[in-house]
Amino acid sequence: MIEPHHASRSRPLRQRNIFQQGGRFGPNMTPMVDVVLVILIFFMAASTIAGQEWFLRTDLPEQKDEDLAGSGYDLPTPMLDLELFVDNGTVLVRGLSDQPLNLSEVVARIEGMDPALSDGLILRVAARDEVPYGSIVSIHDAGSAKNMRVAIR
Repeated sequence: MIEPHHASRSRPLRQRNIFQQGGRFGPNMTPMVDVVLVILIFFMAASTIAGQEWFLRTDLPEQKDEDLAGSGYDLPTPMLDLELFVDNGTVLVRGLSDQPLNLSEVVARIEGMDPALSDGLILRVAARDEVPYGSIVSIHDAGSAKNMRVAIR
């Protein structure tokens, strides 16, 4: 008996489904998971390295225990709050006078302070996002040179 022509013929140009492989449905996710894990490890390692603040020595006010506080009439440590901002391309500082001062003038005032007054003084520096990092460092260095406890917030 002769078989019909279409039954004996194989289908060489059969349409293949890329999402059906060996009884499983969907793409092979193993290479994608490998790539994602490598990228995750890279970003985790790179994020711990990028820290310019590590090079600044900062001191925050010490927390006193209630038992060691003494009479309870101790005065708090004096604090000097400075705020850095940029106006017309110039870094200005609020906190030392009624009007904002130029950065170089503030650094000169800090460097010219009496050591008896500046020793142990807390210098708290706040800066807006547009302030260059070098300006914050110059204030920090001037305060540290006068034995101030510098806190950057």
